[in-house]
Amino acid sequence: LSPLPYQIYYKPFYNKCHLLFNLLFYIFVYACIYFTNHIFYLGESMKQLKCLENFVNSKSNYYNPEQMQMMIISILKERGVSIDDISFLTYTSQCKYLENLTLDECKEAILKVIKKREVFHAVLFAVNIDICAEKHIFDEPLNSIILSDMGLFGIDETLALSICGDYGSIGKTNFGYLDVSKPGKLYQLQSNKEHCHCFLDDVVGSIAANAAIYLAQSYANKLT
Repeated sequence: LSPLPYQIYYKPFYNKCHLLFNLLFYIFVYACIYFTNHIFYLGESMKQLKCLENFVNSKSNYYNPEQMQMMIISILKERGVSIDDISFLTYTSQCKYLENLTLDECKEAILKVIKKREVFHAVLFAVNIDICAEKHIFDEPLNSIILSDMGLFGIDETLALSICGDYGSIGKTNFGYLDVSKPGKLYQLQSNKEHCHCFLDDVVGSIAANAAIYLAQSYANKLT
């Protein structure tokens, strides 16, 4: 059978449509592959802490004191802060006032402080914010403000102040002293140019201040 007239007339058009359809189909497939890989990569890059890569979240988001303590220790270690570092800060702020104070007592107090839920949340928030700033995830000018730990920013200190009064309001005074004098690890964190510690240095100072007041209260109780 010979082709009908309209088939002969429209054959070039059909061929062009077929080629165009194939081209669009391949572009669509390539785009799907590209964006799938890109989203997967972005998801991987958004994982902030190696110590929590395999962490299984609880349905309630509540964790017992020992779990929170262990997570804080792991997170701080990954960011270059040890319990001994914070013990030295506590000792520095209290050795002039508490006779025979030891570093072991300071360490014991810190281990007690980091079992608190408010401290756990503050450490998680502080470290994740700092790492996001390192990865330039925030919009400007916020990212540069956090990355440079701008003196007039103030929100990092506000976070620290929110957790340093658990053992008495004098804890805020202790934190202020540590924040201004920047002894030991606090100075190292602030002067570190490879990583951002805008929030972490203040939270570390707050933990040390909390431990200092806990010790002061404990020594006062022994005198009664």
